[in-house]
Amino acid sequence: MSRAERVKRVMMGPYGAPLRLAHAATVRAQLALVTSVDRVRFRRREDPAWLADKVTVAAKTFLRPATAARMVRSVRRAFPGHIVIADDSPEPMRPPDDLTEIVAMPFNSGVPRGRNAALARVRTPYVLVTDDDAFFTRGCGLDGAVRFLEEHPEVDAVCAQLVELPRWYTWGYGDERELFRGHLPPRVPFGEVVDGLPVVPKGPQIYVARTEALRGVPYDENIRMVDHRDFFSSACGRLVFVHDPSFVAFHARTPFNRTYTTYREDVTADLAYLSQKWRG
Repeated sequence: MSRAERVKRVMMGPYGAPLRLAHAATVRAQLALVTSVDRVRFRRREDPAWLADKVTVAAKTFLRPATAARMVRSVRRAFPGHIVIADDSPEPMRPPDDLTEIVAMPFNSGVPRGRNAALARVRTPYVLVTDDDAFFTRGCGLDGAVRFLEEHPEVDAVCAQLVELPRWYTWGYGDERELFRGHLPPRVPFGEVVDGLPVVPKGPQIYVARTEALRGVPYDENIRMVDHRDFFSSACGRLVFVHDPSFVAFHARTPFNRTYTTYREDVTADLAYLSQKWRG
């Protein structure tokens, strides 16, 4: 058992309540801090109203209505347009505002089905795909990512820089070994730089993409949860992703939501399917 697994077991145990409370308080304080700093740094930033005609936000949620509502509130600092959330909870969440659409899905039908359902509702040329536990600020750089796509037709998607809270670290996504073996050769070599941004094999589940290009690589609905690596492996050779360190989102997980975690970690069938799918 890894150190991280041992720590999680303690925190989920009967004596972990103080640690769980401390974790939640730390994340709340960090989000309040980045929001306050952002408000000062970007108080004169351009009004993002123009993005409403360009972008739709598409997300998938399950058993986390408060977390998804927090994501919507944060997105509103940088984006005034249409948000679509696919929800396969027993009781779908209520829309946090009038511009947010909730797509009710069959219970526990999975992330790929939800992402495909949300994407089907998009009517704008670009879509911001995000997880429900992401957090955005006014200066997140969404406008810059959209402008990059408009200026570079050879690129299909711009991946965000994801900051993991509360430990405040980021992931690297420049290694082809992150993909399943058997993927197609990339259209543009990994590491090649397009106007300052490197082409990457894999990014976080937060990216701005061309809507029609993304529809050409649908999420595999034979998978329920473990879709991340599979999607980027399937997209390799079909879509070109770049990474933009100035397009920033924060990842505020809910690791101690017992009910959610029970379903989230039920991945045996997914792993068996992926083993067969990519065995070649």
